[in-house]
Amino acid sequence: MKAGKLIGRGHTADVYEWGEHEVIKIFHHAHEAPNEAKNAEIISRLAIRTPRFGGLIEHEGRTGIVYERINAPSMLSRIEPNRESITHYAKLMAELQFQLHELKVDFTPNLKQEMIKHTLAAPGINDRQKELIMAVIQQLPDGQALCHYDFHPGNILMAADGPVIIDWMNVLIGNQAADVSRTSMMLDSHALPPDAPSWLQDGRKLFHDVYLDVYIDLSGVKKAELEAWMLPTLAVRIHEMKGKEQEEIFERLQAAWKNTFDQERG
Repeated sequence: MKAGKLIGRGHTADVYEWGEHEVIKIFHHAHEAPNEAKNAEIISRLAIRTPRFGGLIEHEGRTGIVYERINAPSMLSRIEPNRESITHYAKLMAELQFQLHELKVDFTPNLKQEMIKHTLAAPGINDRQKELIMAVIQQLPDGQALCHYDFHPGNILMAADGPVIIDWMNVLIGNQAADVSRTSMMLDSHALPPDAPSWLQDGRKLFHDVYLDVYIDLSGVKKAELEAWMLPTLAVRIHEMKGKEQEEIFERLQAAWKNTFDQERG
């Protein structure tokens, strides 16, 4: 079978139509596909609305994963450029993430271990800085929450029978505050995705603030707990970004560095 029309493009993969009822996600780097396939198989056994996993395949010399096709717009594209719409969807996203974190999962925590691995691989951070960031990670609390670790409006499809969460490549088990800090960091960025909808330009801060306030109200997590995860969260992000997006993360890392270690000295 040949892949059909391109329907999505991301940092790690492109998504194409695959027959009438499925899509194929073809990865830019073959080693990333087995990891997502393993995650997708695990997630498919949990009580989560997510596209049905159809297996790992080779297509024209590249590795891909077949998923059920969900014919629905993303939350990112559904939001309208007005306060009511932005507030509604920010609240919904916080509720969905909280529901994920409330799921009971019996897997070994691996979030802090993965953060250390990505910090070691981060370009532009010297060895002494890496040592200090890894020490911060080690001191942060463990947890048993299911962390999507790429949770944003582009990864939520607004199907007629309810939201569907996609793109589980980064899923980890750990402290829920780490997952929320990651989402907060992405929402608070100045970088815009390709074909960014108009509301993102002026409504991004409102979306971020409502999302964070609602999640905190639901969970009881304190802002100080989220801030404690921000330095290592930015260090991990450096490893993933390039060009101007990476430069922005460097700038934010320096501010987080100052905030973290100034507080310790205080």
